[in-house]
Amino acid sequence: MEAFLFSINSVLPVFLLTFVGWFIRRQGMLPQNVVGALNSIAFNIALPALLFREMAQANITQVFHPAFVLYGVGGTALTFAIAWVVAEVFIKDKASVGAFVQGSFRGNYAMMGLLLIFNILGHTGKGILLTAFVVPAYNILSVVVLTFRSRNPQGGSVAKAVYGIARNPLIIGILLGLPFSLLQIPLFTSENTKFLATTVKHLADLANPLAMLAIGASISAGKVAKGLRLALGAAVVKLVLAPLLLVGAAYLLRDTLGFSGEDLVVLFVVFGVPTAVASYIMASKMDADADLAANILLITSLLSIFTITFGIYLFKAGGLI
Repeated sequence: MEAFLFSINSVLPVFLLTFVGWFIRRQGMLPQNVVGALNSIAFNIALPALLFREMAQANITQVFHPAFVLYGVGGTALTFAIAWVVAEVFIKDKASVGAFVQGSFRGNYAMMGLLLIFNILGHTGKGILLTAFVVPAYNILSVVVLTFRSRNPQGGSVAKAVYGIARNPLIIGILLGLPFSLLQIPLFTSENTKFLATTVKHLADLANPLAMLAIGASISAGKVAKGLRLALGAAVVKLVLAPLLLVGAAYLLRDTLGFSGEDLVVLFVVFGVPTAVASYIMASKMDADADLAANILLITSLLSIFTITFGIYLFKAGGLI
C-alpha cells in the first residue's frame, strides 16, 4: 500500500495539472493564441531558468557519469532506429513514417520528465545532466527522419537542426549554469547575489505548472479516430517496449555500469514519458502527418498516467527508491 501511495503521489500531480490545462482550454478560458504564448513563455523563459538553477546548484563533477549519459543517449538512438525499421516494414503510406518514428522515441522529457523526477526523488540530480544530451539527440534524430519521410522530403536538414540546438533556450540555460556548477559559485546562497537568485527562483517556479497547463491546453481529441491503429502502435513502443527493454537491461547491467536505483528511475522517466508536444509542431512544420502526430501525443499522454504510475510502483515495491 505504501508503494502504491508513493507512486500515486509522485505521478498524479503532474497529470492533474495537465488535465486542468485541458479543462480550461475546453471551457474557452484559453484561446489558441494564449496557449501558444504559454508554451513560448514556458519554453523560452521559465524552463531555461529552472535548468539554470538546477545546474548552477549541482556539483557536476560528482553528478557526471559517462556510462549513464551514453546509456541514455544510446537507448534513445536505439529506440529511434528500431521504430524506423518497424515503420518502413509495416506502414504503407511513407508520409506517415516520420510522424510515427518521432512519436515512438521523442519524449516530453524536458517539460514533464524533470518534474516527475523531482516529485519521485526530491531532486533532479542526473536528470538535468541528461537533458543536455538527450534533448539535442531528439532534435537531430527527428530532423533526420522527417527529412526523408514526410510529404516534402526536402523539408529540413541536419545542419538546421544543429543550428537550432545551438539556439535552444533549454541548452542555453544548462550551459549558463555550468560554470557556476564547475566553480561552485554560491549564487543561490550568497547574500550579495540574493536579488538575482530570488528572481531566478521565481521564474523557475513558474516552469512546471506553466508547462503542464500549456501541454494540457494543447491536447485535442478531435481527430483521434483517424490513424488510431498507428498511434496506438507508437504508444506501445514509447510507453511499454522502450522502458521495459531498456530499463530492464540497465537493471541487469547495473553492477557493471555502476547504476544506482535512482539512476534507473531517471532512465525509466527518460524512456517512458509521453511523446513531446514539439513532435506535433515539428511534424506540422516539416509537412509530415500532423494528424498522426497529434493522435500519438494525445494517446501517449493519456496512457502514460497508468504506465508511469505502475512503473514507479514497481521501483518502490522493489526497494530501488
